[in-house]
Amino acid sequence: MSDNKKYFIFVGSTIFLQKYNNNLVPLEYMPSEIIKDSCNIIDLGLYSGYSCVAIELASFGDMPSINGVVSLPLKSSFAAVGDMWFYPLVKSYHLLDWDKKSKYCSQCGGSIAMRANAFEKVCSSCELSFFPRISPSIIVLIKNENKILLARSAHFAAGIYGLIAGFVEPGETLEQAVHREVYEEVGLKVDNLCYFRSQPWPFPDSLVIGFTADYAGGNISFLDGEIAEAAWYGKDDMPGRPSSSVSIASDLIDSFILE
Repeated sequence: MSDNKKYFIFVGSTIFLQKYNNNLVPLEYMPSEIIKDSCNIIDLGLYSGYSCVAIELASFGDMPSINGVVSLPLKSSFAAVGDMWFYPLVKSYHLLDWDKKSKYCSQCGGSIAMRANAFEKVCSSCELSFFPRISPSIIVLIKNENKILLARSAHFAAGIYGLIAGFVEPGETLEQAVHREVYEEVGLKVDNLCYFRSQPWPFPDSLVIGFTADYAGGNISFLDGEIAEAAWYGKDDMPGRPSSSVSIASDLIDSFILE
């Protein structure tokens, strides 16, 4: 394996990975035939001693058949690459998505282009700068004695349950967002908020900030229509789990189970 290059090659939200010692890792080289005018290519810089590059191809037909290379949906790839490559993978997808959606200046309509050695675009006419958007959101595990609240949206696949989450609104603190989202989605009040950790999540540009909280009152009710089902569950009777094991939601639930 090459010890200095890694390529994160995408078609939309599908990524190509290669097998190495029973693991899946980013490609160690870039086939010359995939370089086309329609490709998006972003230099990610150094990560753990590797020079990393993100590439988005226009179609699957642009990717040559390479022994040991497989394609996976982005979400399915998280567990496959593990902690080592999760963060540059997320960064790759985030920046490619921002690049293709940010072509013109919102102030004057001029074309914008990437600055060298920076994740910044500058308008060719008015010189206004643009940076990748990061959308903060909260997620909270609510405890009620020896149980936690698990919920599911109507669009979740069967057997998938998660925690209360939502985007932070302008002019709102993270704590205010927790209280608002919990009340809007399930009609409950919480207290004793405690920071857990954060995680970037590339759908397409979220930064998820995790909390735990204690139930402080109210009856479960679905005020905004986002939640189809929610109830209190103990460690031994959980109805399902989040759709990704490599997520802050799964880590929050695991922290409760291991208490």
